Amino acid sequence: MMQISIDGPSSPKIIQWLLDTRPLWPVPGHLKPKEEVAELRTVASRALALLSETEQASVLKYYHLKDAKMSLASHLLKHLVITKYCNVPWSKSTISRDANGKPCFIAEGASKPVTMDFNVSHQAGIVSLIASLGFDLRVDVGTDVVCANERQKHDYDHIEKQGFFDWIDMHGDVFAESELNHMKLSSVPLDLSGPDFSISGFAKDALGRCQWRNAKINLKITSADGKESTVQVDSNTVIDKKLRKFYAMWCLRESYVKMTGEALLAPWLKELEISDVQAPDAASYIQDSNSLVMGEVVRDFKILFKGRKVTNVKMELSALGPAYMVGGSVKIPKEIPDFAMASWQQLDLEDDILAVAERNR
Repeated sequence: MMQISIDGPSSPKIIQWLLDTRPLWPVPGHLKPKEEVAELRTVASRALALLSETEQASVLKYYHLKDAKMSLASHLLKHLVITKYCNVPWSKSTISRDANGKPCFIAEGASKPVTMDFNVSHQAGIVSLIASLGFDLRVDVGTDVVCANERQKHDYDHIEKQGFFDWIDMHGDVFAESELNHMKLSSVPLDLSGPDFSISGFAKDALGRCQWRNAKINLKITSADGKESTVQVDSNTVIDKKLRKFYAMWCLRESYVKMTGEALLAPWLKELEISDVQAPDAASYIQDSNSLVMGEVVRDFKILFKGRKVTNVKMELSALGPAYMVGGSVKIPKEIPDFAMASWQQLDLEDDILAVAERNR
């Protein structure tokens, strides 16, 4: 007998899920890329069996295994949120697309999507899903996940040849001019050992102007008792912090654009400004480079669209492990009171997805 696993929602809420595909569905290491993907038919047969033939084909079309695994996980999470919160069996959790191409659920016999909105993202093995549940009105949501060091060698190679400013300019079509200037010239926080120090004036300018790796920067600092001294900083540390800020701003912008249902080619893209962004810090106690332990969460961003302040969008950006960041954006209708966004919850493939799907076919 079908048993729907319902979590509610007993009250309106935003849920945020993560699935780490990196350790899932391992295949023999000697295979070529397309052979690895083909091997998914065997090692991921249980998960693939939960998808339609069309969805299975869309997973197995990828050339690289990591992309196929993230595609499989994305499908599973979308079906899961529909099954758990729309009171339908897994076999009826059909994923449709709205007018903007955003995934949605249209119940059998209905002419329009249910009020629930959901969105997925994936990067470097991590898949995120955000959903708005139980609201009387549609509450649009968007998510993005980034990995600040996935393209590290490529980023470093360009910066060492052309400089950080040139590297930022490669992405000029995506960001507003104020954001490009902020990423190029704003200072970055530094952890200077010893008593309390302040960095100001020319020292901040030196950090802002830094755009080359493998150099030393001399900074004049002032201690808590007013004494001035000079410290030397490795420019690689500064560039790494600037790169992390870039990926933080990319993540926020992408989650906002996906919330609207449009893509990064939206004609209004340069008219959107997300100001004074600082990247969230990773947790200080991480020992495992593959960890996804939650670090700092940053919020309360100043958002401008066509020069006017945006007041009906809530955004959060969370640090995960040493290099990942995940963002969530929610557009709040004026009829709905403000609410808190849930923390990101990492799901277990076996207990949270496969067991629920097979119990509620």
